[in-house]
Amino acid sequence: MKRFNFCGIIALTVALGFFVPLATAQQQPPKWPQPVAPEDFTASGLYAGPIPIPSIARFDKLPMRMDFEPEILDVPTIYLLEERMVVTCERALRESSDEEIQEVAALQLYRIASQNLDTIEPAKAILIERLKSSKSYRIQRACACALMAGRFQDSGELLTEFVLSASDADRVLIEPVLAEWKVGVAKQLWRERISDPLASATAVQLALKGLTGLNDSEIGDKCVAIAADSQLDYLKRQAAARAAAVLVPDKALALATTLQAGDEPTRLLAMDLLNSNLPASLEAAVKHTNDPASAVASAAWSLVFRHKPELLQPSLNEGRKYKDPDVRMVALRVMRLFPDAERATWLNEQMSDIHISVRNVAREMLVAVATEKPELRSQIVKEAVDRLSPESKDWQNIEQSLLVLGQLRATEYSALCLPLLNFPRNEVRVTAAWLIHLYPDVAIRDAVVQATFETQKQFTDPKESVYTNGLKQTFLFQYCGIMRIKEVEELYQLCFDKGSPAPRERRGAAMWSLGLLYERNPDPALIAKLEERIKDRNSPNPEIAQVRRMALAALGFMRATAAQATVIEALEIDPVSEKIKGYARWSHPLVGLPAPADLPALQSYVGGWRLNPVK
Repeated sequence: MKRFNFCGIIALTVALGFFVPLATAQQQPPKWPQPVAPEDFTASGLYAGPIPIPSIARFDKLPMRMDFEPEILDVPTIYLLEERMVVTCERALRESSDEEIQEVAALQLYRIASQNLDTIEPAKAILIERLKSSKSYRIQRACACALMAGRFQDSGELLTEFVLSASDADRVLIEPVLAEWKVGVAKQLWRERISDPLASATAVQLALKGLTGLNDSEIGDKCVAIAADSQLDYLKRQAAARAAAVLVPDKALALATTLQAGDEPTRLLAMDLLNSNLPASLEAAVKHTNDPASAVASAAWSLVFRHKPELLQPSLNEGRKYKDPDVRMVALRVMRLFPDAERATWLNEQMSDIHISVRNVAREMLVAVATEKPELRSQIVKEAVDRLSPESKDWQNIEQSLLVLGQLRATEYSALCLPLLNFPRNEVRVTAAWLIHLYPDVAIRDAVVQATFETQKQFTDPKESVYTNGLKQTFLFQYCGIMRIKEVEELYQLCFDKGSPAPRERRGAAMWSLGLLYERNPDPALIAKLEERIKDRNSPNPEIAQVRRMALAALGFMRATAAQATVIEALEIDPVSEKIKGYARWSHPLVGLPAPADLPALQSYVGGWRLNPVK
């Protein structure tokens, strides 16, 4: 690209040092509640906090009590934009004669608008003028995209004129917005396109979507004709079938009746034609829920589920056994909508599914049913408990059942988890330890202590997974800390060594638990060790953030007034992005310091611009 300078304000630069002060972007920063811990804060008893389990639960991503007691929220980030960026781009478009500069300026305006960094209203007039007058397609495209992203609906007619000769790639970006804006002049363009035999499948699809959005029922017969023409491109027929189902559902149903006995692609077209609220269409779709072709059956289940899921109830037993996982997942969602005792049992059985998404959906549906239908809760809990057999080879259901019990706060089943701590599958081992630490039971105290020490010995066994056993011990450490079990302290102390076995959460759990062991009883030697971890910022192998955070929490638990200087230093110089500042702030009142002010939000400027204003 050419280097240039015009009017003294614009330059092509790669040196970030030339940026002038930044202006706050348009978006509002998220709310940032930063509660300071009360003096009586403690971590004990049964867990009552949030249990965020993702849709696909993984044993190494389960929530830990130490991350919620206390819960320190991430500081929000406010994105900043150089305050003269829009003006700079506007002037580049207006005053530069270089086509490449004009294109870059328009593309930057597109980025600013699409990312909601600022209003590009000051550049609207020049964008319209350049779109009309420029002979460069690249400049026209960039200006059209910027006008679209800026939501300038009065430019709809001009954008319609542009897409008339645009590439399919650009139409995909712009035409859905024209349909959303209901630009009337686009109707004739789209009507002509669907009759053009040379139009691409993509162009016809966009046209039919646009006309459907405009509710142009006059093209209904044309859509039916396209869908019925076996000589046409399949994608064109598919788009026409979907449009016909919306615009002329009766005629679409009639065509579907003639197609639903055809081959697999033809039956898929029939499903698109049946995608309406007509009772007869839905009844016809139900007949394909057990279609031998997975694609057709999946389309039928999804179609009926969107419109009238109760029609799927007679097919649930077949659906939960169907070969396609998408069908099984829809069947599970129907069971959640219309639950009974038998379907609750079916949901439990589906937690054994070989497909990870299916068994996780089954768990989510079970938890939802137990929450929404209290009369089924005891059955759901009992059936989950019955699955916790160390002799079972059904590790998938054991893992999901443990998660169900945790999410339903079934607090009385920790003893059943003990034999699962040495289960052959890592998923079960770690999840059993997770449930034990959520709802600690004094009755299994000695057994947990023994398991904690046995896990320590397994670190030297080459047949054992260091990571998995470390993760299991992470949860057992937290149990012992919550129960204030002093016998385990020697294992905690080993975790001050940065070479201690993985994972990093294990060492953090040791710091957190030590703080609980010495709660309100500050020990000078322990305080010194914790301070050493917190201050280990600049060594060749600096301490990880997880350990430093939990060491600060431990100082707060202990009410370690002797460590005030360390806590103040952490608040002043440590990065907020790693939450260390948040833990230091939380610890302030517990170690006898005044409660500090809220932490400021992170400020991050948006970079990567090719055109930048200079002083």
